[in-house]
Amino acid sequence: MFLAACAPTEFTEPPEVILVDLRPMDVSLFEQRLAVGLRIRNLNDTPMEINGLRFALGLNGKPFAKGTSDHSLTVPRLSDAETEGVASVATADILRQIMGAPDAKGLTYRVSGVLFLSGATRRSIAFDSQGDFDLLSTSSAGKLRGLGQ
Repeated sequence: MFLAACAPTEFTEPPEVILVDLRPMDVSLFEQRLAVGLRIRNLNDTPMEINGLRFALGLNGKPFAKGTSDHSLTVPRLSDAETEGVASVATADILRQIMGAPDAKGLTYRVSGVLFLSGATRRSIAFDSQGDFDLLSTSSAGKLRGLGQ
């Protein structure tokens, strides 16, 4: 019985990670640093104790930026919590995104990476989520949303 109590928590469902904000921080000729707001949704019946994450962000089907966060947070069971990371992107990649955008109505995003879990086992769990952003919708103006919401 003692061993069962000490066994590592298994998450049956991967977390959903939703892009909720994207803001410029530092701008230079060759690189932009962005503050990336992420909502982590825990679909499991046990809390997630997170002590950092690594992520890649794609926009409109193309790689865009890579980032990290060293923030610690607890995502309650069957709930969500927000955190912020910092991503870097080459200025040339931003220009390519703007020039290659099929229309100005909206964009799709994909965020994938790894959450680092705290606790005795100190392990990680992968995530891969996607969503869209309707630039013309007045009801979602300024808001990103995950697909299926």
